[in-house]
Amino acid sequence: MNAQLLASMFLGLVSTALPAIEVITPQELQTSVIRIGDPDRHIKTLGKVAFQIDLAASHDNLLALKVRRSDLKLKDGREFTAFGVHKNERIIILAGGDVTHVSIASVENKIRTKDAQILFYGKDNEIISPKAKDIAVFNTNFEALDFTYTPQQTPGSLEIPLTIALDTSGSMYAHMSTVVPATRDFMRALPDFTRCQLLSFNNDVRHLTPRGSKGQANCPSSAYILNSPLQAGGATALYKAIETGFTLAPFSKKSDFPNIVVVVTDGVNTVNFAGSSSSLKKAKKTSNSKLFVFWAGNYEKDHLQGLADKELVSTQNLDQELTSFFSSLGVSLSGLQTLKIEK
Repeated sequence: MNAQLLASMFLGLVSTALPAIEVITPQELQTSVIRIGDPDRHIKTLGKVAFQIDLAASHDNLLALKVRRSDLKLKDGREFTAFGVHKNERIIILAGGDVTHVSIASVENKIRTKDAQILFYGKDNEIISPKAKDIAVFNTNFEALDFTYTPQQTPGSLEIPLTIALDTSGSMYAHMSTVVPATRDFMRALPDFTRCQLLSFNNDVRHLTPRGSKGQANCPSSAYILNSPLQAGGATALYKAIETGFTLAPFSKKSDFPNIVVVVTDGVNTVNFAGSSSSLKKAKKTSNSKLFVFWAGNYEKDHLQGLADKELVSTQNLDQELTSFFSSLGVSLSGLQTLKIEK
């Protein structure tokens, strides 16, 4: 391969760089990334994301500190490179090899096992399926637990609740031709175990999918709703839309998987809201929710006062950046791995 060809390939790689997105993560959730010097080429990469989505449930900072200070190791004596904890189920999951971050999204109690849904991140924000030898499970007494793990296996009985709230206020008029098809494509691409509630909001909040027990259709089969255009006009009931996402109960959950609320908006709240930031935080905690907000414009720092788990601000190309946002979330949900931990 000559030098001219190499140069052409390099320039091609540079030209396909990911779109610029500004990511705002609450300070208490920011962690340093562990760099692995000797990657294992046999690790299966399930997808690459523009940013990490942390779906961790029942995390405990004190327990995490104890793990960091412990002498826990993998079964073959190697040091772990990342770990996750689940306070309520008293579970610690260690990982080594290429794994740089572990997120325990939920634990479901079965008759003989506790089924943990895990996200394993590798270098460069790759979601990976590590080898079983690179995983170890302990209880909070630091006693090793037996488990079974089939790499790349789709979660069995898991159901993921997902609410998508789209801003249809007047200022969103120019963005609707981008937002609606991007949201529809996102819903179509999600795994069948996701259950979607779809909202729009301007002066008030409108339910686009059936409410309550009738709103149990999986996300791909609900995407058709966005075949009809959404009309933009009016003010921005952002706070009520978020509150609605927190309080929706589309089905009876079988695990403690967080209720995911995704909001796409281009402006701050402009409608009187009966609640407060404190009531929103309480509703979020009560419903075990995660909030991800994509700002299509008019971003105002601290407007949500730390309520969002992650905020992304469109800075250059709305179409590419919104697609990247949805892709990162979709790959994260699709990349969950199941560990069956013996009781």
